[in-house]
Amino acid sequence: MPVAGRRERRVGSREDIAMEERRSELIRRFRPMFDKHGRQGVPLKDLREELEEEGLTESIAPERLDELLRRADQDGDKRIRLGEFVRMMTGDYVQEHERKKIGGILGAAIANIVPQSMREDFIAHYNCKPPPIFMIFISIAEIVVFIVYAEEQKSRGVATTATTGVPLYSPLLYKPDRRYEAWRFVTYMLLHQGYIHLISNLIFQLLLGLPLELVHKFWRVFLIYVLGVLAGSLAHSVTDHSVSLCGASGGCYALIGAHIASIITNWKEMNYKCCDGSIVRFLLSAPVRLTVFLVLSIGDTSVAVYRRFFEEGATKIGISAHIGGMLAGLLVGIPLLKNVNELTWEKRLGWVSLVIYLLFTAFCMFFNGLYTGYPETDWTSCCPA
Repeated sequence: MPVAGRRERRVGSREDIAMEERRSELIRRFRPMFDKHGRQGVPLKDLREELEEEGLTESIAPERLDELLRRADQDGDKRIRLGEFVRMMTGDYVQEHERKKIGGILGAAIANIVPQSMREDFIAHYNCKPPPIFMIFISIAEIVVFIVYAEEQKSRGVATTATTGVPLYSPLLYKPDRRYEAWRFVTYMLLHQGYIHLISNLIFQLLLGLPLELVHKFWRVFLIYVLGVLAGSLAHSVTDHSVSLCGASGGCYALIGAHIASIITNWKEMNYKCCDGSIVRFLLSAPVRLTVFLVLSIGDTSVAVYRRFFEEGATKIGISAHIGGMLAGLLVGIPLLKNVNELTWEKRLGWVSLVIYLLFTAFCMFFNGLYTGYPETDWTSCCPA
């Protein structure tokens, strides 16, 4: 006989307890991922694409995946929030093997989706994960090569000064009479004509390259830098048929071109809250960035042109290598660099710019092979003692 006043408590079934534990576990596991996307949730289209790239459609039919995601989006706003996801994963219409498959790869899929706040704010993409390693590595390599050759030439009785000291015998140097040694079109970047040349390029590429790596990561910057070096030597070989080439200016100017490419494709995102009183956001806005890079490139190129054609006794500067590198950075940067919110016209522009770069490279290669105005080919050993 029950005691008066005591309410009878209903003990849940094992299934109810198990379901509640599953909900709690799902919330604990996935809340940090959904929180990054804020109250608006994860875009359903992006989630669908990421799940497909993670291989989910190999075990769940695409039509079935679309049905699950559509039913999860209960309010029809084309986004899925944590609560909707938990209800989907604990609902009767999801089979057990589907729960395991979706739960196993959903974390990686959501982690790859850029939150809406970051799509609007370009500054939010600056981070050290992974750290900017390429510009540091290539700078160290250039310093080491410079020191090694400086010591070697010292033993030969040749001093390395502020403006002299490039080892003309080096197999790394681009030489027009040894164009058949194709590696020279890239390795010339490791040599410098004196320590002022080296220091200026190091400052130039570190100031420009490190911020670029923080957003676009090392592998993109590596490709742009090397392709800029290649474009610089190819442009030089077509215009200065008898002049050797050294220095990393092609790569440095490719970084300028890459910054301009990033400004073009991320113009709106770079201007996010730029006029809200923050001096940092104003200085990093797209118009200010573009002005700085144009002034820098035009000013430095103008000085190079003056020294090349009007200053007697000055070291010849590979102006076309500068221009070729910058154009390469621009043309390759548009399709290659991270585009926070890619639009249709930007995607088309990327394909067009990539085709132009490939046509330029093909033209220069044919020119190098067919033009007869180069110095006579030197077939001797590349590394005389």
